Amino acid sequence: IPAEANLQEPQEGALGAPALAASCLADNRLNLDVYLDGCRRFRQLFEGRQGEVLQVEFLRLSSNDHLLGTTLDILPHLKHLKSLVIKGGHARDEFGSCQHGSLTSLPPDMGNLRCLTHLDLTFNSLSTLPSCILHLSSLRVLLVSHNRLVALPEDFGSLSKLTFFSAMKNQLKDLPRSIGDLAVLQELDLSENALEFIPEEVGNLHNCTELDLSGNRLPRIPDSLGICSGFCCPPSWLLGPVLLCAWGCH
Repeated sequence: IPAEANLQEPQEGALGAPALAASCLADNRLNLDVYLDGCRRFRQLFEGRQGEVLQVEFLRLSSNDHLLGTTLDILPHLKHLKSLVIKGGHARDEFGSCQHGSLTSLPPDMGNLRCLTHLDLTFNSLSTLPSCILHLSSLRVLLVSHNRLVALPEDFGSLSKLTFFSAMKNQLKDLPRSIGDLAVLQELDLSENALEFIPEEVGNLHNCTELDLSGNRLPRIPDSLGICSGFCCPPSWLLGPVLLCAWGCH
């Protein structure tokens, strides 16, 4: 079933109906990725009920929406935002494959969203990680899988509260040494990239219980991984270019 079949068609005048507006804003949540015209609805809600929209804590938008680019400028105003999802994959091409979203960047001022703990930018067209993300001081979960990232910023380790990071299915070739500064990181998924080198500093991730490096081009793993407390990596897990590692024996 095409993804767009689950999206609701636009209804003229619907945004003027108090019942629909109240439903959209229920519990400080806005799930607008289910609408084909979700970004249009978001802009109209912001213009007509700005006071309520500014209190939103959970927001979902589709990056397959052609109005996304004119909507992003609103996001830095949502100072109470805790979870933001801007995902592609809601539309399919002629062969039935999910289409990547149009998102390539974020407004610089988004780094001022001090309450944001969860950011999902999966299935987009990011070639670099937006610099504003490194200023999200409360960020705990960052999902950027299915993008076009070729590198992570050198100061990526500044995300000191990050507990979960997934960048599977990108084009990463190496990692910054600062990744070892993510002291509270618990899960790290870097599978299906083009990694040829892992810095020794990865061994400093003592709270990490799941590390997935499968589907890369790694000839070896850093010695530092082998000496981490509770870590075991049987030789059979190293299968040519494929490597899957996890803390804890199974």
